[in-house]
Amino acid sequence: MSGTPAPKVVMLAPGELFGGVETQLLGLSESLRDRNGSAPILALFHDHELAARARQAGLRVVLIRARHRYDPAAARDLRDLVDGAGVDVLHVHGYRAAVTAAVAGKRLGVPVVKTEHGLPEPGGGPVARLKKALNRRLDGWATRKVGAAVCYVTADIMARCADMHRGLERRVVHNGIAPLDPASTARPPELSTDACEVGLVGRVSEVKGIGFALRALAASGVPGRVRLHVIGSGPLERRLSREALDLGLAGRVAFHGFQRNVYDWLAHLDILLMPSLHEGLPYTLLEAMSLGTAVVASRVGGLAEVLRDGETGLLVEVGDVAGIAAAITRLAEDPRLRTGLGR
Repeated sequence: MSGTPAPKVVMLAPGELFGGVETQLLGLSESLRDRNGSAPILALFHDHELAARARQAGLRVVLIRARHRYDPAAARDLRDLVDGAGVDVLHVHGYRAAVTAAVAGKRLGVPVVKTEHGLPEPGGGPVARLKKALNRRLDGWATRKVGAAVCYVTADIMARCADMHRGLERRVVHNGIAPLDPASTARPPELSTDACEVGLVGRVSEVKGIGFALRALAASGVPGRVRLHVIGSGPLERRLSREALDLGLAGRVAFHGFQRNVYDWLAHLDILLMPSLHEGLPYTLLEAMSLGTAVVASRVGGLAEVLRDGETGLLVEVGDVAGIAAAITRLAEDPRLRTGLGR
């Protein structure tokens, strides 16, 4: 190794939820610390789960003041942090971070790297769609204004952002994880050894396609011993719980909310189901594959880039309830195939 000191990095992100983006931030920060001896500073808008886990890992967390999404005080806080800590690189995640960096302007005086983790979620009413469109335009403007070098977690996202990021340095950098050991996990007591346990892990929102999963489970021909566990929280929990009851799935579907021991769930499910409308490259997929769990997923985004249909997982078309039901039934009735796909 050369004697060149490692660059000082600030990671700017919302920190509002804990999902794939936050998993990447935490893992990347710990990896840079262990590799270079210089840990990034996590600059977050929210003091929630990511902040707590980062502090537990011994990382420095700085909270950025913001009374609303585009509060100028956030840009001032960011400038003060960059100046005071002698920062060399700013790594932004999400439109809010990009806009804050753009408002901070040239006074930041450091290069900016941006990671694009996904695309705007579909759905919502007219007002929600308008807000998403405006935020996306602001995001594109901000990313160009700071001249960011942009990393995309999938080739699909890179292609879809071609116009928005024209003229910028761009490349695909897939998500990755260290190998996981299923022997280090414990079977959650909610999982039965007699049932075929299917899990859906992630935010309970429209983009995850959970309604398709419920209708597939209720389809004729799906064995009654197949049960669905939804691990995660989100705005659709109540509605989907009612839908499960309306479909006659009482006792076969359970909503568990956010779970910290997600590796325990992933390692001991029989099937991980990902019927998403769109995905980047979810850590849930990588973790399940590393733990040896068979996956059924939509043929979209990073799911289609990583999985080889019939070899490392089963792919179905978006919204194909019959296809999802057939894939679940096939795996429920063929333990050897489940094991083979999980290798």
